[in-house]
Amino acid sequence: MKKIILLFCLVTFSCSSGGGDSDSNSNDPNNNTDPIIGSWRLINEEIISGDWGDSCRGCFMEGDSGSPDVFIFTETQVTKIVWECHPEDGSLCTDEETYGPANWINIGSNMYSIDGETLQVTFIGNNQMQTPFEDGDITQTWEKFN
Repeated sequence: MKKIILLFCLVTFSCSSGGGDSDSNSNDPNNNTDPIIGSWRLINEEIISGDWGDSCRGCFMEGDSGSPDVFIFTETQVTKIVWECHPEDGSLCTDEETYGPANWINIGSNMYSIDGETLQVTFIGNNQMQTPFEDGDITQTWEKFN
């Protein structure tokens, strides 16, 4: 009888101590439930402050020569692919540039650390996010496409 009770206690303890997969990733800030994981395409840039004049902008408008900027977040790394377009006619300022892959971590409160730099994110539903750019002078809106 003691063996049965001991066996029951061991089984109960092992089930309650996190031996299953359901909670094993709850302390992992980069688990696959993080809403930032996926591929994001730039769909808008809005100037909040400052005089940007003829400065180049991200390519996202119909007719732009470049492709829309893309963020690709995996469970541990991020890559950003950027094209810059002239604001008046959408012609290219700079061709495709790739940044990364770089390591990232969720530091809480919709803040992410990417190789030591902080990225603030505002999620809009399940498929859009906004990020400040150029010290908050520009807000970029991104749409999840994968």
